[in-house]
Amino acid sequence: MRVLFIETFYGGSHRIFADQWITHSRHSHHLITLPARFWKWRQAGAAIYLAGFIAKTGIEDYDVMVVSGIIDLAHLKILRPDLPPAMLYMHENQFAYPMKIGETRDFRYGITDLMNILSAETVVFNSAFNRDMLLKECRILFNRLPDAIPGWTLEKACDKSQIVYPGIDTEAINRPSNFSEPVKTYEPPLIIWNHRHEHDKDPNTAFKVLESLRHRNIPFSLAILGERYAKTPPAFDRARKELADRIVVDAFPPRDEYVHWLKRGNIVISAALQENFGLSVIEAACAGCWPILPNRLAYPEVMPKWVRGACFWNSEKDFESRLEEVLKLPSHRRIKLTGPLSRWLRKYDWKNQAEKLDDIVVGTAVI
Repeated sequence: MRVLFIETFYGGSHRIFADQWITHSRHSHHLITLPARFWKWRQAGAAIYLAGFIAKTGIEDYDVMVVSGIIDLAHLKILRPDLPPAMLYMHENQFAYPMKIGETRDFRYGITDLMNILSAETVVFNSAFNRDMLLKECRILFNRLPDAIPGWTLEKACDKSQIVYPGIDTEAINRPSNFSEPVKTYEPPLIIWNHRHEHDKDPNTAFKVLESLRHRNIPFSLAILGERYAKTPPAFDRARKELADRIVVDAFPPRDEYVHWLKRGNIVISAALQENFGLSVIEAACAGCWPILPNRLAYPEVMPKWVRGACFWNSEKDFESRLEEVLKLPSHRRIKLTGPLSRWLRKYDWKNQAEKLDDIVVGTAVI
């Protein structure tokens, strides 16, 4: 089966998802991408651009089209009615993205998400949390509308949606690296912070907790990883000053070096305000890091129930206490914790997830 794969925000988790699915898929994919920048223009204008960019010659050879959420699918289908049936993969939704201080939400982008869902033949969310948050925020918005409320859309959106989690590249995690072999008895324990350097990952809370532990002379070292941008939250500058003696790496390295640091780490932390799956945390935990996570977002959904008492926190104070407990464990106890979790998380291996997505593609093509 031939798939026309359109990714208008080809970076970060979107890029990893597209590349890994294509690598593990049984179908033939032709990938069209736009750089991962100017997301508002991508959602508002990518369809207009792509309507003229996608060659009309040979379009009949494609059986199905895959698009991610940062696009106006309804307009693309109107402008190019010759395109095949569409499977929409929802990495996030614009109703639920946390605003910066002083920002006001523009609900037009959330409405575009809803229109995308209604326009696609099949819809796949990366978690039930993501789907449920979109529907919840839609209801809140509809309750504020003066009239002509499209309430029927919510049932339609729910009925046509499926959940398939992204995959993780366990082969790369298990493969020997080109660097010195990781040692899980690394002392002091190495904490991994490997999220996008943006406000929705709440680096302020995470680094405040680490600064407090440092001031109390709790031993640890720190790897600041994750994608970074020209403008980053002030918390990073403060952390580089306050935690300078604890930071052993501060970079967004190539993939093989990044995986090396995950395998060398002992603990991965998050204070995220938005997380619809948690790829960075899942990869780190699969590599042998014990996760310390907020008890919210998609984390309770994608982690096994038997780790919740030991890895989830409900307040900043709780975060610090939970992290301190794990830092003080002997290295052999930490390894005993992480081993079963790492094995459990292999259920997200791309070989499994690609097969599920491939099956949905087949179903989409015949609608």
